[in-house]
Amino acid sequence: METTLHSFSNQPQDRRWLKRFVDFHWYHYRDDPQFVPLLDYEYLGNKLIGMTGFFEPRNLFFKHADMRFFLALQGDRVVGRCNAFVNHNHNRHWNDKVGFFGQFECIDDKSVARLLINAASDWLKAQGMETIRGPQNLPVNEATPGLMTEGFDSIPVVYYHYNKPYYEALLRDNGFDTIKRVKSWWVSTREPMVEKLERVSQKVIQRYGVTFETWDERPFKERRREMFEVYNDAWNDNWGFVPFTEEEFFATVKDMMLVMNKKLFLFVYVKGELAGFFGGVPNIFERLHPPRFCRRCELLRAARMLLTKGRIKSYRLGYMGVKRKFRKLGIDSVMLWKQKIYSMNGPYDHADLGWVLEDNVLVIRVAEWMNAKLSKVYTIFQKPIV
Repeated sequence: METTLHSFSNQPQDRRWLKRFVDFHWYHYRDDPQFVPLLDYEYLGNKLIGMTGFFEPRNLFFKHADMRFFLALQGDRVVGRCNAFVNHNHNRHWNDKVGFFGQFECIDDKSVARLLINAASDWLKAQGMETIRGPQNLPVNEATPGLMTEGFDSIPVVYYHYNKPYYEALLRDNGFDTIKRVKSWWVSTREPMVEKLERVSQKVIQRYGVTFETWDERPFKERRREMFEVYNDAWNDNWGFVPFTEEEFFATVKDMMLVMNKKLFLFVYVKGELAGFFGGVPNIFERLHPPRFCRRCELLRAARMLLTKGRIKSYRLGYMGVKRKFRKLGIDSVMLWKQKIYSMNGPYDHADLGWVLEDNVLVIRVAEWMNAKLSKVYTIFQKPIV
């Protein structure tokens, strides 16, 4: 059957198409137990519960980005999807002309994938872009970039998307090459402290006058300001990073409070000066598996997640930053050591240490010290737009 393409925006007149865009992953992964979808509200929003969706025009992302959506159709049946977007903040920060594609899902058919990729490339070219990179899902700076290329049987973790193993072949067949990989490790919190990590941490603490504070030791507004200050400074020159606007970051922290365990957050000071922070969020994917009797009961999934989050047994260490001024002092090792102390006596059995760039030698070395097990690898692809 001939495959056709439908292109649309995220404006109100196209909302029914956005719903079909989201519906596709439910159909596409209907028999795959490894796939745990985010709530539909995360994409489409829900005014009743006060949630702004990733795709809604009022999402703060669209203050500095433009996006187009594509559905591949065979008759009336959706067989693939993706979006393409220009993140103007990214290109200003890196002096680039890079466009992105994301939310890529496709049946195992090279011609369908080619139709989607060509449509995304053509739209990006019309916006003045010279390179297409991805997949990059929303929200940028929270969702792990790239395709999962290793770890298809690993534990699902929040904001690590799952995809079909054949996607890599579809992208390479369409001319994409690897530009970067990011890695994730699965760490038992119950293992005894690694002696080397403790020894190194104690030396750093004594040498540089390191002190710690928990989340509740300062007012909320001060804490979120500190996080914003550290995050943009620490990640400023990390490959692919896009600085948060203050408005975006504060909204992210507000949303995080719904599931946050404040004891997982740690603020670090060197001789009284803020040097970094380290934090994790409970792995809500443990409580978001769709119930067999009602797979699309989204209010039920949301309620179960919020009401039973105390039963979650793993967490994601996804928030870490050390100001550039304090790099190479061993602060990152100290934060992992301190987090390990809490974890050994806390409610969680495992932690995910992730979204680590493949060339981040220091963090990879610390992960090895902690006897962490490599669990996921994501590969980011890129090609010129011609």
